[in-house]
Amino acid sequence: MISPRWSSFGTPGRHGLCRAIGRWLAGALGACLLWAGQVQAQTQAQAQAAPKLQLTGLDDVRLITNVGLSVPPVSFSCQASAAHIRRYLRAAAESAEEALQAYGHFNARIERSISERADCRDPALHIDAGPVTTVEEVIIELPESIREIESVREFVAEQRPEPGDPLDQAAYDALRDGLHSRARRLGYLDARFTRRELLVDPATQSARIALVLDPGSRYRFGEVVIEQSILEPELAQRLTGVPPGAPYTSRDLLAMNQNLTGTEYFESVSVRPMLDERENLEVPIEITTYPNPRTSYELRAGYATDVGPRVGARVTRRYVNKRGHQWSARTELSAIEQRLDTSYTIPRAADPLRERYDIYARVTREDNNDIVTTAAASGVQWVRENHPWTQSLFTEYLFDRTGYGDDPPASNGFAILGGRLGYNGLDDQLFPTEGVVFDVSLQGAAKPIASAASFVRGRAFAGGYLPVGRWIFAGRAEAGVIVTDEFDKMPRSLRFFTGGDRSVRGYEYESLSPRDADGTRIGGKYLLAGSLEAMFPVVGDDWYLAAFVDSGNAYIDPEAELKTAAGVGVRWRSPVGILRVDVAQPLDGGDGLPMLHLGLGAAF
Repeated sequence: MISPRWSSFGTPGRHGLCRAIGRWLAGALGACLLWAGQVQAQTQAQAQAAPKLQLTGLDDVRLITNVGLSVPPVSFSCQASAAHIRRYLRAAAESAEEALQAYGHFNARIERSISERADCRDPALHIDAGPVTTVEEVIIELPESIREIESVREFVAEQRPEPGDPLDQAAYDALRDGLHSRARRLGYLDARFTRRELLVDPATQSARIALVLDPGSRYRFGEVVIEQSILEPELAQRLTGVPPGAPYTSRDLLAMNQNLTGTEYFESVSVRPMLDERENLEVPIEITTYPNPRTSYELRAGYATDVGPRVGARVTRRYVNKRGHQWSARTELSAIEQRLDTSYTIPRAADPLRERYDIYARVTREDNNDIVTTAAASGVQWVRENHPWTQSLFTEYLFDRTGYGDDPPASNGFAILGGRLGYNGLDDQLFPTEGVVFDVSLQGAAKPIASAASFVRGRAFAGGYLPVGRWIFAGRAEAGVIVTDEFDKMPRSLRFFTGGDRSVRGYEYESLSPRDADGTRIGGKYLLAGSLEAMFPVVGDDWYLAAFVDSGNAYIDPEAELKTAAGVGVRWRSPVGILRVDVAQPLDGGDGLPMLHLGLGAAF
């Protein structure tokens, strides 16, 4: 009997099948990699062989850039026909001619050609820009009502070309459009040019410019509709700062937004002129507002070498009623001083943006340099703020109970009348680098009018920042005087002390003061202090090194010597103001050691 046999290659085993599949996958992967490499090499070769526009003949960077940006991109391959390339060259030459004319070259010669290179042909333009056209005559006619406005006068002086200047069409466009936009921003919404010409004579390479503006009538602010419900409508209208019927200007539009946003009543404000609805030379205004939360709360904590750790809290009622009244109370606590005060603010109805009346009260306790003072005051003040100026008048009754050293505390009351004038022209309130600030105050009391003693107290302060290159120089000066025959009855809060982080560094807080027979600092009748400082950036615009000299004293004897200290420090422009770290050495010849000072905020 004969048994059938099967061929072994027709029925592979399990392991043989896996080996066969693996060999097939490896071969396929190798083929894919080989194909990808060939495609990449082919793509690179095509990129290297792609045609490029060749520009020659120009040496002015402005012309090269403008022509390069104006000509159409090359979108054909190296296999393009000569006819296709010639059509591209015609379009490129036309674009180049317009680009040259923008800078006054109206007689340019442009030669078109096809440049041969390996496996490709490039379109080529050889350009001779020719002579530049110059301005021969400029006519600008504006009505006096617009011509005499400072912003327009300065713009024309800066932008007006002079005879003999090269023609620049972009500059002409900027002059024309700038005049028209400024007229509209000033309320001449129907302004138009009755003559608007740029005439070029290529034969003489000369150009004439004529701009004659007819502004039409000036528009006024029409009805102002304010969407809000927290204030009386009349008060909200006055808070815009723009009276009804005032001439329409874009500056006043911005001022409306800033004035309303600058109050604590609104979180955000949107001001929209209804230009399409203007009629009878009036533009209606629509203002949308979103109110702030009625009450705000604030907690604060900090540290300074003068007073050590301190904490504070504040609560503010942003709008007590629809007349815009506000109320706030705050407390500040440190190891040296504890303070609680409150105020009720009433905006003046006739000018609520700039004037207000404050009714206030405060209680303070201070324990420093063997002086313990408890004081309370209440009063009313009128304040007018018209940036950058601040004026105020106030009257208050001050009760002061102070004990110096081991002496028993004495209590005195004063009915005080005073005033203040301030100016703040700093460029940045958190990190000033330029500008000046000063403050002058005068107050006094008369013994016959519910006061323990008669006195007049004056204080003046001035400071400023001056940038010179990368350096910033700062200086400040302060002076004060008390005129009285009964200085022993003067409240501690009105006497003069100096020394510390914000006055004469190198000395402890309020340590520069006259002393009594027991060595207790009692404050002075006179104050004189000043400082000079230089800062230089070392890491970007946020970290500075500083060097300074401070000098000053508080005294009763006008011949008392000033105390001086010098030192170095580091400044960091933090998100909440200047962080200052200073080391100062007294220079009065004593045994004083260098003192570290930490502070947050500008030096004044």
